[in-house]
Amino acid sequence: MADSQTDERKAPAGIERFVRQLVVAMKAVVLYPRASAIPRENAATAAELLGKQLRDVAEIRFSVTKDGLVYEGAMIFAEQQAFESFAREMYNRNIAEVRFHSGVTANDVLGFLSILLVPPAELAEAGGAENRLWELGVDAISIKQASARIVDTLLPTDGVVVDSPLQPSRMDELLAAGPAARPRDQRMLTRLIGDPDTIGAYFMETLVGRGTDPNAALKHLKLGELAFAAQRAEAHHRALLHRTIAEAIASLPVDVRRELITQRLLPEARTDESLAAIVRQMDIDDVCRMLVEGLTDDEMSVEGLSRAIRNLAMMSLAERDDVVNAAGAAMRGAGLAEETVGAVLEAVSPSVLQVRERHADDVDQPVDSILKLVDLAPGEITHRFDEDSDYVTLQEESRRGLTDGDVIGALVTLVAVNLQGQYFPSIMALLEDGLSLVIERGDYDVAADAAESISEVLKSLDLPHEQRQRLSEAMAKLATPAQLAEVVKAMRVYRAGTPEYASCQRLLTALGGDLIDPMLEVLADEPDMTARKSMVDLLSGMAAGYVDELARRITDPRWYFVRNVVAILGSTRQAAILPALGRTVLHPDARVRRETIRALAGVPDRLALEMLVAFLDDADAQNVQLAARYLGSSKDLGCVPALEQVARGEGRGNRDIGPRTEAIEALGRIAAPGSIPLLESLAGKRVILGRASVRELKAAADQALRAMAQTRERGAR
Repeated sequence: MADSQTDERKAPAGIERFVRQLVVAMKAVVLYPRASAIPRENAATAAELLGKQLRDVAEIRFSVTKDGLVYEGAMIFAEQQAFESFAREMYNRNIAEVRFHSGVTANDVLGFLSILLVPPAELAEAGGAENRLWELGVDAISIKQASARIVDTLLPTDGVVVDSPLQPSRMDELLAAGPAARPRDQRMLTRLIGDPDTIGAYFMETLVGRGTDPNAALKHLKLGELAFAAQRAEAHHRALLHRTIAEAIASLPVDVRRELITQRLLPEARTDESLAAIVRQMDIDDVCRMLVEGLTDDEMSVEGLSRAIRNLAMMSLAERDDVVNAAGAAMRGAGLAEETVGAVLEAVSPSVLQVRERHADDVDQPVDSILKLVDLAPGEITHRFDEDSDYVTLQEESRRGLTDGDVIGALVTLVAVNLQGQYFPSIMALLEDGLSLVIERGDYDVAADAAESISEVLKSLDLPHEQRQRLSEAMAKLATPAQLAEVVKAMRVYRAGTPEYASCQRLLTALGGDLIDPMLEVLADEPDMTARKSMVDLLSGMAAGYVDELARRITDPRWYFVRNVVAILGSTRQAAILPALGRTVLHPDARVRRETIRALAGVPDRLALEMLVAFLDDADAQNVQLAARYLGSSKDLGCVPALEQVARGEGRGNRDIGPRTEAIEALGRIAAPGSIPLLESLAGKRVILGRASVRELKAAADQALRAMAQTRERGAR
């Protein structure tokens, strides 16, 4: 049983109310069928109580023992059977800790509680509670499993002794995968970064515990990847993750911490915004104290300290004078000699600027300097260079400033004017070799010029088949998935209106239909949501001319790929896309069907309305609600009978409270006189035992009747 010290503590009242409601929701999940609204109502209440507690903190954390839940060292409702049994269900499934993060919904609560209904042996065989939570898509609740044991009695460390399941090599793997990692692994990495103890242990194991050379370990520490992973998190979580990493660095031993800050963090933060965000979470005085702790007066240490403080000033962590003052105070506080303090501060902010004199030889052109290296070669090699006509030609081109892009442009021009000439195959061979490099080197203007020129040549009706095929193959070299991925990346890096962005646009326009298939493949493999959004927008802008090409990809087995294709087709708002959307009406994934509803809503066609009516029989509640909402906005009288059936809760498909309420509201917007008796009957229903579902239907029906009355009044004026 818990010791007296823990029993004297008491959890906050808000936390106790949340745990009590969580237990009530658990009982509802056990007693009522899945289709019942009671478990969801109780889960929604629990989520609401939790939201109030999460206004001031980032997470609520409970430790699990077989005697109950522990919050900040306090047992929740100690020795009460119901709460002990609830905690024992988690204990038996090797759950050591539960964290509730901001944004928890009723679905998240129900998903978490459903895990406690799975037999422990079956759960362990399926990969454990943590794995099941990821499979359910619950991101706002995370758990930590005990890999070895859970101590039955309460200890000062939250009552749980957990053998850490995270190996440093596993953290390295997660960081190395980067944006290409599975979503589940990315979420796991975000959770790990949010734990200062885990990150501190990773730093210590990497820098000290692996038995390697400390300098080599410091060099190979995945610090940049760690910061970038934090930067990829949602905007409202980034500051917390950056602060967690900063706290983990601050917790390291003095010598390890100073080496990490001076050799890696500050130098790299000058050019890496994600690392700079970590440094900005540190107080300038604390950083300076960390830098001077244990510092000696030797020349190398002083030089390293000067370099670190200069980096601090360049990062604009604070005003330059503030950085200098903080560094001076820290050095004096550490007992360094005044001469050392003066030398460091002079190196950081010199009172006299030293300007290096330039000699006449320094004005030589870079090309001349490079060619001089050739002159230093042994005589025999130099002699061979002088006799080599290609070398002499290259030397002259370099002096005139010719680039590889100029060569590609000249080759494209030669191809255009020499289609029937004997040198066409040779010129095309040179052009094909060069085209694969221009995008990799960032010569987007050259690639755009080449694509436009080749596209114009291909429009010629009298172009021989052999030449047409050869030019098409050259065009395809600019439209490979790898090349297009670089172009899309450049369009995110450069702002609209810049020459680079305009060149990328010209290139994609010139490629035309050749880029549809490879661009879709790039879209399917892109893990970054922002990048996917930009590609969908890009393809949507040209989709109207390539409906058939896009429609062919509807049968792809990847649901997320098909959803993107449907979104792109929907952007056209053309009736021509309806045959393709007719194939996704019955797609096995509800998310694809939901995107189909959105696409249909934008097509002004009678067939599109009929397809939306068919979605009122969908098995997914969100899909039925969305279809009803769009049908209500259309104000088409033909869909009234189907909406009335949903409002009554009859027929096939999902008929939960959400779809019925949406259908009632849609009837109110359409304002068909024949729907008034149904709405009046729903509005006049008696509330039995205070059921929330009946109250919601009554309120929706009352609102719909008022909306219809207002519509009639406007029509009478």
